[in-house]
Amino acid sequence: MNLKTIMAAACLPFLAVPGVLRAQNPIVQTWYTTDPAPLVHDGTMYIYTGHDEDKADFFWMQEWRVYSSQDMVNWTDHGSPLALETFEWADDRAWAGQCIERNGKFYWYICAHSKYSKGMAIGVAVGDSPTGPFKDAIGKPLYEDGSWANIDPTVYIDDDGQAYLYWGNPDLFYLKLNEDMISYTGNLTKVAQTVESFGAPAVEARKKGVKYKDIYTEGPWFYKRGGKYYMLYAAGGVPEHIAYSMSDTPTGPWKYMGEIMPLQDTGSFTNHCGVIDYKGNSYFAYHTGKLPGGGGFGRSVAIEQFRYNADGTFPIINATKEGVAPIGKLNPYQRVEAETIAFSEGVKSEWNSKTGVYISEIHDGDYIKVREVDFGNQPPHRFSASTSSALRGGTLEVHLDSIGGDLLAKAIVPHTGGWEQWMTVETEVAKPVTGVRDIYFVFKGRKGCKLFNLDWWKFTGKKEQQDVIATTVIPETNVPGNEYPRLDKENRAYFRFYAPQASSVQVDCCGKKYDMQRGADGHWTATTDPLVVGFHYYFLVVDGVSVVDPASYTFFGCCRMSSGIEVPEGEEGDYYRPRQGVPHGQVRSCTYYSESQKEFRRCMVYTPAEYETSPKKRYPVLYLQHGMGEDETGWSTQGRMNHIMDNLIASGQCVPMLVVMDSGDVQAPFRPRPGKDVNEERALYGASFYDVILQDLIPMIDRTFRTKTDREHRAMAGLSWGGHQTFNTALPHLDKFAYIGGFSGAIFGLDVKTCFDGVFADADSFNKKVNYLFLGCGTEEQMGTKQLTGSLRELGIKVDYYESQGTAHEWLTWRRCLKEFVPHLFKK
Repeated sequence: MNLKTIMAAACLPFLAVPGVLRAQNPIVQTWYTTDPAPLVHDGTMYIYTGHDEDKADFFWMQEWRVYSSQDMVNWTDHGSPLALETFEWADDRAWAGQCIERNGKFYWYICAHSKYSKGMAIGVAVGDSPTGPFKDAIGKPLYEDGSWANIDPTVYIDDDGQAYLYWGNPDLFYLKLNEDMISYTGNLTKVAQTVESFGAPAVEARKKGVKYKDIYTEGPWFYKRGGKYYMLYAAGGVPEHIAYSMSDTPTGPWKYMGEIMPLQDTGSFTNHCGVIDYKGNSYFAYHTGKLPGGGGFGRSVAIEQFRYNADGTFPIINATKEGVAPIGKLNPYQRVEAETIAFSEGVKSEWNSKTGVYISEIHDGDYIKVREVDFGNQPPHRFSASTSSALRGGTLEVHLDSIGGDLLAKAIVPHTGGWEQWMTVETEVAKPVTGVRDIYFVFKGRKGCKLFNLDWWKFTGKKEQQDVIATTVIPETNVPGNEYPRLDKENRAYFRFYAPQASSVQVDCCGKKYDMQRGADGHWTATTDPLVVGFHYYFLVVDGVSVVDPASYTFFGCCRMSSGIEVPEGEEGDYYRPRQGVPHGQVRSCTYYSESQKEFRRCMVYTPAEYETSPKKRYPVLYLQHGMGEDETGWSTQGRMNHIMDNLIASGQCVPMLVVMDSGDVQAPFRPRPGKDVNEERALYGASFYDVILQDLIPMIDRTFRTKTDREHRAMAGLSWGGHQTFNTALPHLDKFAYIGGFSGAIFGLDVKTCFDGVFADADSFNKKVNYLFLGCGTEEQMGTKQLTGSLRELGIKVDYYESQGTAHEWLTWRRCLKEFVPHLFKK
């Protein structure tokens, strides 16, 4: 494209169309957006765009953006997951691109100026979701040759799996991509342009003074439909319209078919299109200059709905203010991101790594419109929104159907302590409303200054509002007298924490962090996703510092004192619960002196209920070890060992026995010393325990309690790293142990023929010495337990294998393993 022509076209005055802000097009008003590339994935329409900078005088573009919708009128801003900074080789001109999915990965093809070749180059980024994060897939351009023609890539995967990547201005090129989507086979092919194929010959063959039917310019969009291949493109030079060609094969020959969007008042001298089918409708995306301040270097994406002609050709499509009709509804009774917008005036979106995308630059008189809000048959009761303000706050009004429509709710936004210090404001709904309506968020406050930010909003129905306490239960892990946390029927956890001076609070539960929202009363609240049943550690993260919740009992886990929440199973979990009518044993805390370590230590000892009433009886002993980052209390608190033993003994499923639990000396995290061999360091982790159990613990237990002291009445088992310690203790000392169990044991890389001085090499000898060997794990963890079992069985080793269905590396897995293990002990 000729630069002088571009600049002349850019200088054409843009006259705002009266009432344009009441329209549906352009679909994004918070930023200028360009070069739309639609993608449908998992029931959602995504639009990938470029971004013109405000007040630009050329295509100074720095990033790419993503928007999504499920109703085609409300578009959610996902920010900019891709920018020039993503590509080390790129230094300017983040121009058009397209994203496509293959084998669960998302490949975003872009063009940018290369600081190496000094021309435009084609790059590719990859992500695991349609909204990223994305990274440079190969760390260099996919294709560059120093040419400025390498712009506007478009990609399509044909029915046979072959992917094609087209691009170019003023010539059209293509590559055949390999299945990995980040490399290609063969050489770059230049598509022949003729009057028949594209309305005019290639640039070098055009004759001066000849008026051609059309001229391929740039911005190709390639796809297949109904057995035909379509190539849409910006045509005619400057200003541009949209035309297309068709072919019976993915590489031509092409036949020029005519114009789709003729020249008209779009407010932009360029155009760039993308076409897609979604929910039974066909959509044509393009860009205009129709936002205030817009024009040739301030473009905005718009969408039109259309129908193909009966023969598969395109009708003429004209740009409209009205845009497309809605094809879905929005649920106001769930959290709705503030950046989900049908139309807006004045506001901008921003992003940070903690909050994500939110709405900012809110001033007096600005508004956000949201369409097709379905209130259902029952009116909402309350309205809440997450807001922040470093200065003076303002008022958030919610109106029905227009800026001046009936007032639905009015919330006062106070000073919250900072632009990113969020507070949830709430208010009663002022007017009953049902059915499907449009709503307008109208912002008011002092004139001329920024008022506040908005992260999300939500309406609450009366039924939902009727006291969370009435529809939830208190978990047994709460300190008595504390109403929170709570659990609902779907096992969502509700947290509440009072910290009026805190700037930010999160709940860290099951490996996921949930942002808590601050209310005006200083209480922070959050609700989790549904949690799996069983015991889970959790923490509160207050202003970046991880602390325990004072409302929860504490448990030693994760290498520290932790909060915990027990998500109850149904009746299937009764085996680890105390039961009426079942005699209960005791868990004793025993302090003893360790000669091997020259220190006092503590162990926990379970004695069965009959221990005190049968003074002449001696008992077998199970030594039971915890995992990494836990201690000797783990099995009797998180593991419910005592209740499991009580119930199994009372039912006659296992013999009465003592269970001894000592520290494995692995409370602190594993930290190999700098410069040391990691495997050697790992062998030292918790190694002090081996001397403790053999030289100190077993002798102390046999002196202190009425035990049977021979190997036939001694067993050892452990979970995770405790399983590792069990193998390292018991297998070299089969003169002391006849029963062995590993629960998700950290036992990796064993050569079963040679490990532990070849203890498994003679299967007959091993099977005679070890009365019972048990290995168990959860179906959702990858500890290698099943593979180890198979290797042992191939040698002839007798080993029982158990899988806990649906559980991972967690206490519910180990409770179940203990339940399966102990009934086999001491019965020979």
